[in-house]
Amino acid sequence: MTTLFRFALIASISVACCFAQTGTVTFYTPGNSAKSAAAGLLPKSQQPFTGWLFDGPREVAHIRPGRFMILHLKPGAHSFTVPWHASQPGKEPLVINVESGGQYCVRLYAKMTNFEAIPYGRLNSQIEEVPCQQAQRESTHMKPIEMKRVDPAVRSEFDPATSFPSVTPTQH
Repeated sequence: MTTLFRFALIASISVACCFAQTGTVTFYTPGNSAKSAAAGLLPKSQQPFTGWLFDGPREVAHIRPGRFMILHLKPGAHSFTVPWHASQPGKEPLVINVESGGQYCVRLYAKMTNFEAIPYGRLNSQIEEVPCQQAQRESTHMKPIEMKRVDPAVRSEFDPATSFPSVTPTQH
């Protein structure tokens, strides 16, 4: 029993040490609601995002509406995209220079354009950094992303927290 306790203590210190040398990036997308459904009838509207999130060329996770995901990333420039077609990274990246101990919040959504002349709509995936206080206000009732939706190569950076992170004074 003592050996198990020591192992757990060493493991928790190691995880805390590794997370302390990283920056925290929280991604989220609004959920489907009556308001978003009604807005979908307008000529232009914002809708929840569904699709793949990329960091450079690597797939990170498949995001669904009403979900959030927390990653602890190594310091340095990270180029995030949310392409409409998931076969490759998008062309319009959001570049975040992650600092050790920094906290960043990123909203994912889709811009929808309805063409009234023909019954056709077009979605354009969007990604933007927002103040974490704003993200926290917008994240009420959101659920964490399921582990099965996170690419296995990224799971070591994934934080399985079940609630949206609280805002710290060092957020960007």
